[in-house]
Amino acid sequence: MNICWEILGIEPTTDLECIRQAYLALLPSFHPESDPQGFKRLRQAYEEAQHWAASPAEDAKTEEVGDEHEILVAFRELLASERDRFQPSAWQKFIQQLNQCSMDEIDKLRWQLCDIAMKTETISLSCLALLAQRLNWQPQEADDDAEGEELEAFLETVKRGDAFDLLSLAKLPLVVQDQTDAYFFKLERIWRFYPEHFADALQVQGAWIIPDDKQLHRKLLHWFSAEQWGMAELVDIARRWQAAEPDNEDAHYYLCKQRLLCGEGESLLADLCDFWQRYPSTQADDLLLGWCRQHRPDFFPLAVMAVEARCMVDAEYVPGESARTRLLWADILHSGRLSPLGRSFVDSLFYKRKAMAWANSRLSTQGEPETPLLDLYRTAEQVVLEAFPKEKPFFRLLIRLEEGQACPLEALITQALSSKIAMKPGDIRDKKELAEELRLAAEKKLSSEAKTEAPRQAESGGVMKIMKIVGLIALIVCALNRFFHFF
Repeated sequence: MNICWEILGIEPTTDLECIRQAYLALLPSFHPESDPQGFKRLRQAYEEAQHWAASPAEDAKTEEVGDEHEILVAFRELLASERDRFQPSAWQKFIQQLNQCSMDEIDKLRWQLCDIAMKTETISLSCLALLAQRLNWQPQEADDDAEGEELEAFLETVKRGDAFDLLSLAKLPLVVQDQTDAYFFKLERIWRFYPEHFADALQVQGAWIIPDDKQLHRKLLHWFSAEQWGMAELVDIARRWQAAEPDNEDAHYYLCKQRLLCGEGESLLADLCDFWQRYPSTQADDLLLGWCRQHRPDFFPLAVMAVEARCMVDAEYVPGESARTRLLWADILHSGRLSPLGRSFVDSLFYKRKAMAWANSRLSTQGEPETPLLDLYRTAEQVVLEAFPKEKPFFRLLIRLEEGQACPLEALITQALSSKIAMKPGDIRDKKELAEELRLAAEKKLSSEAKTEAPRQAESGGVMKIMKIVGLIALIVCALNRFFHFF
């Protein structure tokens, strides 16, 4: 009789209520604090008895008859053992036991063992691969085509291995182990064969555990990023991955991707621009453009030009002419997210006014305040029109870039635009003069503000003195009143 029945003190039965009553009757004798080992044995016996009761009827019959080969019995016990079923060393030990059988016995047991494995719901495929290799399980011709296809599919699944290291579940309850393994096995299968239903599978499942396994973490990052799903837990996982492998492009990409999908704004920009510059790729382009669309739509048309400038390596290409660029411009133009200034910019690029018409451009008018964004628009439009940009807007951008005043996105776009502009010695001299002019203007502004602030401080100081005098007079009056009160 199986030892679990001896511990419970009952005969083997499929009555779950009978098993439960036996467990509850013994529970007071094995308190978790006073006798933890005894409690653990009792709990394990209870779970094994439940598992035995829920197993197929034919398994129960063969055990009752008692004529099953000891290897098959040992294999069933291995699969039912909470401690050993995921341990490669335990499977190696079982294989050594199998090696003691004769060749004739092994030939008889080969497919019986395979049949048991196929009927087991929770099983380590990585461990099972060791047994499959030892017994040389290979697809065979079968009388029933369906059975042959089922065997072939099973062996293919064994080759692929587990979705993650099942040993990472060791500290979890048995039921949670089974549920977690089944969930990720199903999830990986859906991703492989039915990717169009993957999002539905994620929505159906409730709360679930993420085992501490690097292989599974990589898969989850890939699956969720491909489906455009953000998850805060995956941001932490990707951050740990990048910390461990700073030069790993995938780690950097998935960290930026998940942060973007989770809605992170300005705090992501510097890392995003760094990734775009370090790892040129369409993935990096999509990340940058996706962030601009969400958080700075007026920079989106300019970012498209920066992407185009890097992709179009032909020296004869004209900025703004690629089909992708014009499609992206049209998309953002009709999205309704651009400001009037942004719409004017995109309109001017679509209608391709000639350089001589620049004087009539809505961007060249003085109605807008001088801002870095306006300077970028003016410079970009002139680059598209194949005319040298107006010196001051372009030079102001270069000065901000050199002095480190430009934000990462502005710096990235300025560098892309400047790569399409050939500066002459006279232009460099003019830029230096403008830089000096801007410096003097800034100093003058600071000096003016300081002079304005001084009278304010003096006035404030005078008011404070008056208030102190008034307060002192009030104290004196109060004291005199108290003095005359006694007379």
